[in-house]
Amino acid sequence: MQATRQLAQRVVDTRTECIPEAARTVARQALMDFIGVAIAGAREPLADILAAEIDAEGGHPQAQLLGRSGRASVRQAALFNGSAGHAHDYDDVHTAMTGHPTVPVAPAVLALAEHLGRSGAEVIASFCAGVDAECILGRFAGANHYARGWHATGTLGAFGAAAAAARLRQLDARETAAALGIAGTQAAGLKSQFGTMCKPLHAGHAAATGVDAANLAARGFTSRLDILEADQGFLATQSECGSAEQWQNALAVPAYTQDICFKYHAACYLTHSSIEAIRTLSERHGLKPKDIAEVDIRVDKGHLKVCNIPKPNTGLEAKFSLRLTAAMALSGVNTASIDVFTDELAKDAELRALRDRVSVAAHAERNPDSIVDIRTRDGHNHTEACNVAIPMTDLDAQWRKLETKFRALVAPRLGDAAADAIIDACHELEQADSVAPLMQLVRSADD
Repeated sequence: MQATRQLAQRVVDTRTECIPEAARTVARQALMDFIGVAIAGAREPLADILAAEIDAEGGHPQAQLLGRSGRASVRQAALFNGSAGHAHDYDDVHTAMTGHPTVPVAPAVLALAEHLGRSGAEVIASFCAGVDAECILGRFAGANHYARGWHATGTLGAFGAAAAAARLRQLDARETAAALGIAGTQAAGLKSQFGTMCKPLHAGHAAATGVDAANLAARGFTSRLDILEADQGFLATQSECGSAEQWQNALAVPAYTQDICFKYHAACYLTHSSIEAIRTLSERHGLKPKDIAEVDIRVDKGHLKVCNIPKPNTGLEAKFSLRLTAAMALSGVNTASIDVFTDELAKDAELRALRDRVSVAAHAERNPDSIVDIRTRDGHNHTEACNVAIPMTDLDAQWRKLETKFRALVAPRLGDAAADAIIDACHELEQADSVAPLMQLVRSADD
Protein backbone atom coordinates (compact mmCIF):
# COMPACT_ATOMS: atom_id res chain seq x y z
CA MET A 1 0.00 0.00 0.00
CA GLN A 2 1.35 3.42 -1.00
CA ALA A 3 -1.02 5.54 1.03
CA THR A 4 1.15 8.65 1.31
CA ARG A 5 1.87 8.88 -2.42
CA GLN A 6 -1.76 8.15 -3.28
CA LEU A 7 -2.95 10.91 -0.98
CA ALA A 8 -0.34 13.29 -2.38
CA GLN A 9 -1.47 12.54 -5.93
CA ARG A 10 -5.08 13.22 -4.98
CA VAL A 11 -4.05 16.61 -3.57
CA VAL A 12 -2.13 17.48 -6.74
CA ASP A 13 -5.06 16.40 -8.93
CA THR A 14 -7.60 18.56 -7.09
CA ARG A 15 -9.09 21.00 -9.60
CA THR A 16 -11.77 23.59 -8.87
CA GLU A 17 -13.90 22.50 -11.81
CA CYS A 18 -13.91 18.88 -10.58
CA ILE A 19 -15.05 19.69 -7.05
CA PRO A 20 -18.82 19.18 -6.60
CA GLU A 21 -20.81 22.40 -6.39
CA ALA A 22 -22.10 21.52 -2.92
CA ALA A 23 -18.53 21.07 -1.65
CA ARG A 24 -17.48 24.44 -3.10
CA THR A 25 -20.49 26.13 -1.53
CA VAL A 26 -19.85 24.63 1.89
CA ALA A 27 -16.17 25.59 1.55
CA ARG A 28 -17.20 29.25 1.25
CA GLN A 29 -19.56 28.81 4.20
CA ALA A 30 -16.83 27.17 6.27
CA LEU A 31 -14.33 29.93 5.50
CA MET A 32 -16.88 32.58 6.50
CA ASP A 33 -17.74 30.73 9.69
CA PHE A 34 -14.04 30.35 10.54
CA ILE A 35 -13.40 34.06 10.02
CA GLY A 36 -16.30 34.82 12.35
CA VAL A 37 -15.20 32.58 15.20
CA ALA A 38 -11.57 33.71 14.80
CA ILE A 39 -12.48 37.39 14.99
CA ALA A 40 -14.54 36.61 18.10
CA GLY A 41 -11.61 34.70 19.61
CA ALA A 42 -8.98 37.29 18.72
CA ARG A 43 -9.39 39.13 22.05
CA GLU A 44 -9.39 36.09 24.29
CA PRO A 45 -6.55 35.81 26.85
CA LEU A 46 -4.83 33.04 24.88
CA ALA A 47 -4.90 35.24 21.75
CA ASP A 48 -3.44 38.17 23.68
CA ILE A 49 -0.60 35.94 24.86
CA LEU A 50 0.10 34.70 21.34
CA ALA A 51 -0.05 38.24 19.93
CA ALA A 52 2.45 39.39 22.56
CA GLU A 53 4.76 36.52 21.64
CA ILE A 54 4.49 37.39 17.95
CA ASP A 55 5.37 41.01 18.76
CA ALA A 56 8.37 39.83 20.76
CA GLU A 57 9.56 37.54 17.96
CA GLY A 58 9.16 40.08 15.18
CA GLY A 59 8.82 38.98 11.58
CA HIS A 60 7.92 40.04 8.08
CA PRO A 61 4.34 41.43 7.82
CA GLN A 62 3.11 38.90 5.27
CA ALA A 63 -0.41 38.09 6.44
CA GLN A 64 -3.22 39.62 8.48
CA LEU A 65 -4.08 38.60 12.02
CA LEU A 66 -7.86 38.17 12.11
CA GLY A 67 -9.69 40.57 14.37
CA ARG A 68 -6.55 42.58 15.18
CA SER A 69 -4.68 45.42 13.53
CA GLY A 70 -1.32 43.70 13.20
CA ARG A 71 0.28 41.61 10.48
CA ALA A 72 2.79 38.83 10.89
CA SER A 73 4.68 36.17 8.98
CA VAL A 74 2.59 33.52 7.27
CA ARG A 75 3.53 30.97 9.91
CA GLN A 76 2.76 33.33 12.80
CA ALA A 77 -0.56 34.33 11.26
CA ALA A 78 -1.54 30.68 10.79
CA LEU A 79 -0.67 29.93 14.42
CA PHE A 80 -2.54 32.94 15.78
CA ASN A 81 -5.61 32.69 13.53
CA GLY A 82 -5.98 28.95 14.05
CA SER A 83 -5.74 29.29 17.83
CA ALA A 84 -8.16 32.25 17.88
CA GLY A 85 -10.55 30.29 15.65
CA HIS A 86 -10.73 27.48 18.20
CA ALA A 87 -10.70 29.67 21.32
CA HIS A 88 -14.45 29.45 21.84
CA ASP A 89 -14.80 25.89 20.51
CA TYR A 90 -17.43 27.30 18.17
CA ASP A 91 -15.94 26.13 14.86
CA ASP A 92 -17.28 23.38 12.60
CA VAL A 93 -16.86 19.60 12.87
CA HIS A 94 -16.73 16.54 10.62
CA THR A 95 -17.58 13.00 11.66
CA ALA A 96 -15.09 11.48 9.20
CA MET A 97 -12.13 12.96 11.11
CA THR A 98 -13.75 13.08 14.57
CA GLY A 99 -12.62 16.65 14.87
CA HIS A 100 -12.74 20.19 13.54
CA PRO A 101 -11.82 20.27 9.82
CA THR A 102 -11.72 23.97 8.99
CA VAL A 103 -9.76 25.47 11.87
CA PRO A 104 -6.38 23.83 11.03
CA VAL A 105 -6.76 24.25 7.26
CA ALA A 106 -8.33 27.68 6.74
CA PRO A 107 -5.66 29.72 8.58
CA ALA A 108 -2.89 28.07 6.58
CA VAL A 109 -4.72 28.64 3.29
CA LEU A 110 -5.78 32.24 3.94
CA ALA A 111 -2.38 33.40 5.22
CA LEU A 112 -0.42 31.68 2.45
CA ALA A 113 -2.85 32.79 -0.27
CA GLU A 114 -2.62 36.38 0.92
CA HIS A 115 1.18 36.23 0.82
CA LEU A 116 1.38 34.49 -2.57
CA GLY A 117 -1.42 36.48 -4.22
CA ARG A 118 -3.58 33.45 -5.02
CA SER A 119 -7.15 33.71 -6.30
CA GLY A 120 -10.32 32.84 -4.44
CA ALA A 121 -10.85 29.79 -6.65
CA GLU A 122 -7.38 28.52 -5.70
CA VAL A 123 -8.20 29.07 -2.03
CA ILE A 124 -11.36 27.00 -2.34
CA ALA A 125 -9.63 24.17 -4.22
CA SER A 126 -6.76 24.07 -1.72
CA PHE A 127 -9.14 24.20 1.22
CA CYS A 128 -11.16 21.27 -0.18
CA ALA A 129 -7.95 19.30 -0.78
CA GLY A 130 -6.94 19.84 2.84
CA VAL A 131 -10.32 18.84 4.24
CA ASP A 132 -10.35 15.75 2.03
CA ALA A 133 -6.88 14.77 3.28
CA GLU A 134 -7.70 14.96 6.97
CA CYS A 135 -11.06 13.22 6.49
CA ILE A 136 -9.51 10.39 4.44
CA LEU A 137 -6.97 9.89 7.22
CA GLY A 138 -9.74 10.05 9.80
CA ARG A 139 -11.68 7.33 8.02
CA PHE A 140 -8.59 5.15 7.76
CA ALA A 141 -7.26 5.72 11.28
CA GLY A 142 -10.75 5.10 12.62
CA ALA A 143 -12.17 5.83 16.03
CA ASN A 144 -9.19 4.20 17.71
CA HIS A 145 -6.93 7.20 17.04
CA TYR A 146 -9.26 9.54 18.93
CA ALA A 147 -10.01 6.95 21.61
CA ARG A 148 -6.29 6.64 22.40
CA GLY A 149 -6.28 10.26 23.48
CA TRP A 150 -5.13 12.04 20.33
CA HIS A 151 -6.90 15.29 19.43
CA ALA A 152 -7.58 14.74 15.75
CA THR A 153 -7.89 18.47 15.06
CA GLY A 154 -4.21 18.77 15.96
CA THR A 155 -2.93 15.51 14.50
CA LEU A 156 -4.97 14.91 11.36
CA GLY A 157 -5.36 18.67 11.00
CA ALA A 158 -1.60 19.03 10.51
CA PHE A 159 -1.85 16.75 7.46
CA GLY A 160 -4.86 18.69 6.19
CA ALA A 161 -3.04 22.00 6.52
CA ALA A 162 0.06 20.59 4.83
CA ALA A 163 -2.00 19.17 1.95
CA ALA A 164 -3.81 22.49 1.46
CA ALA A 165 -0.59 24.52 1.63
CA ALA A 166 1.14 22.14 -0.81
CA ARG A 167 -1.80 22.47 -3.22
CA LEU A 168 -1.68 26.25 -2.92
CA ARG A 169 2.06 26.24 -3.55
CA GLN A 170 1.48 24.01 -6.59
CA LEU A 171 3.91 21.33 -5.42
CA ASP A 172 4.19 18.12 -7.43
CA ALA A 173 3.26 14.70 -6.04
CA ARG A 174 6.72 13.91 -4.66
CA GLU A 175 7.03 17.30 -2.99
CA THR A 176 3.53 16.97 -1.58
CA ALA A 177 4.37 13.54 -0.15
CA ALA A 178 7.42 15.13 1.47
CA ALA A 179 5.23 17.88 2.92
CA LEU A 180 2.92 15.24 4.38
CA GLY A 181 5.97 13.52 5.88
CA ILE A 182 7.28 16.74 7.42
CA ALA A 183 3.85 17.45 8.89
CA GLY A 184 3.43 13.89 10.10
CA THR A 185 6.55 13.92 12.23
CA GLN A 186 5.26 17.06 13.99
CA ALA A 187 1.56 16.23 14.27
CA ALA A 188 0.43 16.51 17.88
CA GLY A 189 -2.43 17.22 20.25
CA LEU A 190 -3.62 15.47 23.43
CA LYS A 191 -7.24 15.26 24.54
CA SER A 192 -6.09 15.55 28.14
CA GLN A 193 -5.62 19.27 27.40
CA PHE A 194 -9.34 19.87 26.77
CA GLY A 195 -10.55 22.72 28.94
CA THR A 196 -7.20 24.55 28.76
CA MET A 197 -5.62 27.03 26.33
CA CYS A 198 -3.69 24.14 24.80
CA LYS A 199 -6.77 22.77 23.01
CA PRO A 200 -7.09 25.82 20.74
CA LEU A 201 -3.30 25.87 20.43
CA HIS A 202 -3.55 22.43 18.81
CA ALA A 203 -5.46 23.97 15.90
CA GLY A 204 -3.03 26.87 15.49
CA HIS A 205 -0.04 24.57 15.74
CA ALA A 206 -1.51 22.28 13.07
CA ALA A 207 -2.03 25.24 10.72
CA ALA A 208 1.51 26.54 11.30
CA THR A 209 2.93 23.04 10.87
CA GLY A 210 1.16 22.70 7.52
CA VAL A 211 2.61 26.01 6.32
CA ASP A 212 6.10 25.00 7.44
CA ALA A 213 5.81 21.58 5.86
CA ALA A 214 4.83 22.91 2.43
CA ASN A 215 7.41 25.71 2.53
CA LEU A 216 10.24 23.34 3.49
CA ALA A 217 9.19 20.74 0.93
CA ALA A 218 9.21 23.44 -1.76
CA ARG A 219 12.85 24.15 -0.83
CA GLY A 220 13.84 20.49 -1.09
CA PHE A 221 13.70 19.50 2.58
CA THR A 222 13.70 15.69 2.73
CA SER A 223 11.34 13.32 4.46
CA ARG A 224 10.17 9.78 4.16
CA LEU A 225 7.61 9.59 1.39
CA ASP A 226 5.61 6.86 3.15
CA ILE A 227 4.98 8.50 6.52
CA LEU A 228 1.43 7.22 6.72
CA GLU A 229 2.00 3.52 6.11
CA ALA A 230 5.64 3.07 7.22
CA ASP A 231 6.63 0.79 10.07
CA GLN A 232 6.74 3.13 13.09
CA GLY A 233 5.09 5.74 10.88
CA PHE A 234 2.09 7.87 11.76
CA LEU A 235 -0.68 5.29 11.55
CA ALA A 236 1.34 2.43 13.03
CA THR A 237 2.13 4.47 16.13
CA GLN A 238 -1.10 6.41 16.59
CA SER A 239 -3.86 4.03 15.56
CA GLU A 240 -4.79 0.46 14.84
CA CYS A 241 -4.34 0.76 11.10
CA GLY A 242 -7.18 -0.18 8.84
CA SER A 243 -6.98 -2.54 5.90
CA ALA A 244 -5.90 -1.66 2.37
CA GLU A 245 -9.57 -2.00 1.39
CA GLN A 246 -10.55 0.50 4.08
CA TRP A 247 -7.93 2.93 2.77
CA GLN A 248 -9.17 2.63 -0.80
CA ASN A 249 -12.76 3.13 0.31
CA ALA A 250 -11.78 6.33 2.14
CA LEU A 251 -9.77 7.53 -0.84
CA ALA A 252 -12.61 6.77 -3.26
CA VAL A 253 -15.04 9.30 -1.73
CA PRO A 254 -15.05 12.15 -4.28
CA ALA A 255 -15.42 14.99 -1.74
CA TYR A 256 -15.81 15.46 2.00
CA THR A 257 -16.29 19.20 2.41
CA GLN A 258 -20.03 19.21 1.81
CA ASP A 259 -20.49 17.01 4.93
CA ILE A 260 -19.08 19.60 7.33
CA CYS A 261 -21.44 20.20 10.26
CA PHE A 262 -21.61 23.68 11.77
CA LYS A 263 -21.97 24.57 15.42
CA TYR A 264 -24.73 26.76 16.80
CA HIS A 265 -23.84 26.41 20.48
CA ALA A 266 -20.54 27.80 21.80
CA ALA A 267 -19.50 24.60 23.55
CA CYS A 268 -18.00 21.21 22.73
CA TYR A 269 -19.93 19.69 19.83
CA LEU A 270 -20.61 16.53 21.79
CA THR A 271 -22.84 18.54 24.14
CA HIS A 272 -25.03 19.85 21.31
CA SER A 273 -27.35 16.88 20.85
CA SER A 274 -28.17 16.90 24.56
CA ILE A 275 -28.73 20.67 24.53
CA GLU A 276 -31.10 20.37 21.57
CA ALA A 277 -33.02 17.46 23.15
CA ILE A 278 -33.44 19.42 26.39
CA ARG A 279 -34.60 22.54 24.54
CA THR A 280 -37.15 20.49 22.62
CA LEU A 281 -38.54 18.99 25.84
CA SER A 282 -38.54 22.35 27.64
CA GLU A 283 -40.46 24.05 24.84
CA ARG A 284 -42.84 21.15 24.28
CA HIS A 285 -43.80 20.80 27.95
CA GLY A 286 -43.15 24.31 29.26
CA LEU A 287 -40.56 23.07 31.74
CA LYS A 288 -38.92 25.43 34.22
CA PRO A 289 -35.88 24.75 36.45
CA LYS A 290 -38.12 24.57 39.54
CA ASP A 291 -40.07 21.73 37.88
CA ILE A 292 -37.05 19.46 37.44
CA ALA A 293 -36.47 16.55 39.81
CA GLU A 294 -33.86 14.62 37.82
CA VAL A 295 -32.31 14.59 34.36
CA ASP A 296 -30.72 11.48 32.90
CA ILE A 297 -28.51 11.87 29.82
CA ARG A 298 -27.30 8.83 27.91
CA VAL A 299 -24.60 9.29 25.28
CA ASP A 300 -22.07 7.28 23.33
CA LYS A 301 -19.30 6.19 25.69
CA GLY A 302 -16.73 8.25 23.78
CA HIS A 303 -18.43 11.41 25.07
CA LEU A 304 -17.46 10.57 28.63
CA LYS A 305 -13.75 11.19 27.95
CA VAL A 306 -14.36 14.43 26.09
CA CYS A 307 -17.11 16.56 27.61
CA ASN A 308 -17.99 15.08 30.98
CA ILE A 309 -16.26 17.44 33.40
CA PRO A 310 -18.70 16.90 36.28
CA LYS A 311 -18.12 20.11 38.26
CA PRO A 312 -16.52 22.77 36.04
CA ASN A 313 -15.01 25.78 37.79
CA THR A 314 -14.25 27.96 34.76
CA GLY A 315 -16.06 29.11 31.65
CA LEU A 316 -13.67 27.09 29.51
CA GLU A 317 -14.33 23.93 31.52
CA ALA A 318 -18.07 24.62 31.28
CA LYS A 319 -17.86 24.08 27.51
CA PHE A 320 -16.83 20.48 28.22
CA SER A 321 -19.49 19.65 30.81
CA LEU A 322 -22.60 17.79 29.72
CA ARG A 323 -24.08 18.38 33.18
CA LEU A 324 -23.60 22.16 33.24
CA THR A 325 -24.61 22.76 29.61
CA ALA A 326 -27.74 20.72 30.34
CA ALA A 327 -28.47 22.99 33.31
CA MET A 328 -27.87 26.02 31.09
CA ALA A 329 -30.34 24.72 28.50
CA LEU A 330 -32.93 23.99 31.19
CA SER A 331 -32.49 27.51 32.58
CA GLY A 332 -32.89 29.19 29.21
CA VAL A 333 -29.29 30.43 29.06
CA ASN A 334 -28.33 31.32 25.48
CA THR A 335 -25.67 28.69 24.73
CA ALA A 336 -25.23 30.22 21.26
CA SER A 337 -23.57 33.26 22.86
CA ILE A 338 -19.81 33.16 23.39
CA ASP A 339 -20.19 35.75 26.13
CA VAL A 340 -22.10 33.53 28.57
CA PHE A 341 -19.34 30.97 29.15
CA THR A 342 -17.64 32.80 32.00
CA ASP A 343 -16.03 31.75 35.27
CA GLU A 344 -18.93 33.46 37.06
CA LEU A 345 -21.45 31.31 35.18
CA ALA A 346 -19.60 28.13 36.17
CA LYS A 347 -19.86 29.19 39.82
CA ASP A 348 -23.50 30.32 39.74
CA ALA A 349 -25.24 28.69 42.71
CA GLU A 350 -28.59 28.09 41.01
CA LEU A 351 -26.97 26.55 37.92
CA ARG A 352 -24.79 24.35 40.11
CA ALA A 353 -27.83 23.15 42.04
CA LEU A 354 -29.58 22.25 38.79
CA ARG A 355 -26.37 20.70 37.41
CA ASP A 356 -26.26 18.37 40.40
CA ARG A 357 -29.66 16.98 39.40
CA VAL A 358 -28.20 15.85 36.07
CA SER A 359 -26.63 12.42 35.64
CA VAL A 360 -24.65 11.24 32.60
CA ALA A 361 -24.10 7.64 31.52
CA ALA A 362 -23.03 5.75 28.41
CA HIS A 363 -25.35 3.74 26.19
CA ALA A 364 -25.07 0.00 26.71
CA GLU A 365 -24.48 -0.37 22.96
CA ARG A 366 -23.09 2.03 20.36
CA ASN A 367 -25.67 4.73 19.62
CA PRO A 368 -25.00 8.16 18.04
CA ASP A 369 -28.08 9.72 19.67
CA SER A 370 -28.12 11.64 22.91
CA ILE A 371 -31.17 10.44 24.83
CA VAL A 372 -32.44 12.78 27.53
CA ASP A 373 -34.98 11.69 30.14
CA ILE A 374 -36.42 14.41 32.40
CA ARG A 375 -38.42 13.53 35.51
CA THR A 376 -40.47 16.39 36.93
CA ARG A 377 -41.35 16.96 40.57
CA ASP A 378 -44.97 16.03 39.85
CA GLY A 379 -43.87 12.58 38.69
CA HIS A 380 -43.99 12.93 34.90
CA ASN A 381 -41.26 11.58 32.60
CA HIS A 382 -40.32 13.20 29.29
CA THR A 383 -37.85 11.66 26.83
CA GLU A 384 -36.24 12.95 23.64
CA ALA A 385 -33.45 11.65 21.38
CA CYS A 386 -31.30 13.87 19.16
CA ASN A 387 -28.26 13.60 16.88
CA VAL A 388 -26.97 16.88 15.44
CA ALA A 389 -24.15 15.23 13.48
CA ILE A 390 -26.16 15.11 10.25
CA PRO A 391 -25.08 17.59 7.55
CA MET A 392 -27.72 19.98 6.22
CA THR A 393 -28.70 19.53 2.59
CA ASP A 394 -30.57 22.85 2.26
CA LEU A 395 -27.49 25.00 1.72
CA ASP A 396 -29.51 28.20 1.28
CA ALA A 397 -30.98 27.67 4.74
CA GLN A 398 -27.48 26.91 6.03
CA TRP A 399 -26.24 30.24 4.61
CA ARG A 400 -29.00 32.05 6.53
CA LYS A 401 -28.19 30.32 9.81
CA LEU A 402 -24.47 30.94 9.42
CA GLU A 403 -24.96 34.59 8.50
CA THR A 404 -27.01 35.11 11.67
CA LYS A 405 -24.28 33.47 13.73
CA PHE A 406 -21.56 35.45 11.91
CA ARG A 407 -23.20 38.82 12.52
CA ALA A 408 -23.64 38.01 16.21
CA LEU A 409 -19.93 37.24 16.47
CA VAL A 410 -18.45 39.96 14.28
CA ALA A 411 -20.71 43.02 14.43
CA PRO A 412 -19.96 43.77 18.12
CA ARG A 413 -16.24 43.72 17.31
CA LEU A 414 -15.90 45.22 13.81
CA GLY A 415 -19.32 46.82 13.25
CA ASP A 416 -22.36 45.96 11.14
CA ALA A 417 -20.94 47.31 7.88
CA ALA A 418 -17.76 45.25 8.13
CA ALA A 419 -19.73 42.11 9.02
CA ASP A 420 -21.97 42.52 5.97
CA ALA A 421 -18.99 43.25 3.71
CA ILE A 422 -17.18 40.09 4.85
CA ILE A 423 -20.32 38.01 4.25
CA ASP A 424 -20.61 39.42 0.72
CA ALA A 425 -16.92 38.76 0.04
CA CYS A 426 -17.26 35.13 1.16
CA HIS A 427 -20.29 34.63 -1.08
CA GLU A 428 -18.26 35.89 -4.05
CA LEU A 429 -14.92 34.35 -3.06
CA GLU A 430 -14.75 31.92 -5.98
CA GLN A 431 -14.77 34.83 -8.44
CA ALA A 432 -12.18 36.92 -6.55
CA ASP A 433 -8.78 37.50 -8.19
CA SER A 434 -7.17 37.75 -4.76
CA VAL A 435 -8.01 37.29 -1.09
CA ALA A 436 -6.28 40.57 -0.22
CA PRO A 437 -9.54 42.63 -0.21
CA LEU A 438 -11.17 40.07 2.10
CA MET A 439 -8.20 40.13 4.46
CA GLN A 440 -8.41 43.93 4.61
CA LEU A 441 -11.96 43.62 5.87
CA VAL A 442 -11.10 41.25 8.76
CA ARG A 443 -8.63 43.58 10.49
CA SER A 444 -9.48 45.53 13.60
CA ALA A 445 -8.88 49.27 13.69
CA ASP A 446 -6.81 48.93 16.86
CA ASP A 447 -5.64 46.44 19.46
